[in-house]
Amino acid sequence: MMDEPPQPLELPRGLIFISALWLIGTWIIAMGVSTPVQTSSASYTPSFRLMLLCIVIGLMIGWPLLRLSQAAHPYPIKATLLDLSVLISMIQVILWPLRLITPWSIQRTAAIDATICAWLLLAGAVVASAIGTNRKGPRNLAMLTCIAMCLLGPALATMGIQFSFLDAELIELSPLMAVHTLTEGAGAHPLAQEWQWIGLLGFAAISVWIVLGSITVWKIRPALSGLRS
Repeated sequence: MMDEPPQPLELPRGLIFISALWLIGTWIIAMGVSTPVQTSSASYTPSFRLMLLCIVIGLMIGWPLLRLSQAAHPYPIKATLLDLSVLISMIQVILWPLRLITPWSIQRTAAIDATICAWLLLAGAVVASAIGTNRKGPRNLAMLTCIAMCLLGPALATMGIQFSFLDAELIELSPLMAVHTLTEGAGAHPLAQEWQWIGLLGFAAISVWIVLGSITVWKIRPALSGLRS
């Protein structure tokens, strides 16, 4: 009996629809239904910062929860990469037009963009490592990891304020704290230390995906050898 050819991956329409609903909800939460009394970048920027933080929560917790609650996928890496392409494209459509009504410079907007995308790639690697199985253990661990990546920074910062210790480097321990810090810089360029953190974050994301891809190739190598023989 001949093996059935692999089915092509379909565009995640459900994810696109849910993402659109999430964006509408975050817009209503952040902006409200009425315009500010004084329509200026200073009046809009706090709302846009809140909107970005809500979007980060959706990317780091909402999306993994959606995928990890579904049945096992036969092609976890391909499916996750397709999801990531949709989500990263959504980030570009939302983030860069905000420069028209915020004081953020091109460099600061690029830093915010790179930070969100790097953290999303890390979450994507965690999701891809777990959605190929129906076992609850790996899926629960993956979900807890995504939650920790998103909320660890704010938790440590809160503890630092309460117990009178607060290391400035704690702001880079989660996407929420990093985006919160980067979006309060107005028109100034990001600091060299912030770019350094972004570079290390990007290196970590790429490294995790390389390891995940290597493990996947190692697992399917026996099957490929059997087909060749």
